[in-house]
Amino acid sequence: MHHRRGAAGLKAVVRQDEAVGCGGGKGRAGSGSNIYPPERFAKVYLNWMENVRDWCISRQIWWGHRIPPPGTVHAGKRLWIMKTPPLPVPPVRRRNLTQDPDVLDTWFSSALWPFSTMGWPDDTEDLHRYFPTDVLVTGYDIIYFWVARMIIMSLAFMKEVPFHTVYIHGLVRDAQGRKMSKSLGNGIDPIEMIEQYGADTLRFTLITGQAPREVTSASVRRMWRRAVIL
Repeated sequence: MHHRRGAAGLKAVVRQDEAVGCGGGKGRAGSGSNIYPPERFAKVYLNWMENVRDWCISRQIWWGHRIPPPGTVHAGKRLWIMKTPPLPVPPVRRRNLTQDPDVLDTWFSSALWPFSTMGWPDDTEDLHRYFPTDVLVTGYDIIYFWVARMIIMSLAFMKEVPFHTVYIHGLVRDAQGRKMSKSLGNGIDPIEMIEQYGADTLRFTLITGQAPREVTSASVRRMWRRAVIL
């Protein structure tokens, strides 16, 4: 088995990770009046929610929210200290009190976004005013990464869905149909395209040939062709 971004070999390592039971999401996929145009994206969401599995939330990366917030005790088994201030720890185990070096999965933190940005868990004026919101606009590639998980978290902590409508838009990919990324180096700087071909050409390139919520192919060659037309 090799890494998809290089030739380096990968080896599975058994380790202790933290996980969240997501069984509470089953049967609640249709909660609220969430609308996902077109219909095939609704099926992606519903299928994921009705077959939701437990979620490993540990990540071994350099950035993110540390878990758990107060700390853990490693003495044969993990002892969670979840209250603030922490529960008293026996002197024998106190010297083993450490914080888990792992961080939360990015999508776990992002799933809290609809209400955590409004001051939650405090009962704030912003939370009353802006939660739930109305419309979420996002790409189809993160329906189950982000959209479904925001709904699960909101149902768990706020007892209602975070938005009534989700509008799915298309993606802009390169000439080979790949996502643009720094690692691939296949991104196109729109400022450079505007300076070279003009803003109207850039807009025309993105608009033409795209059906709603589909993929748009963007390349310098395609931009040049649109510039000739204009």
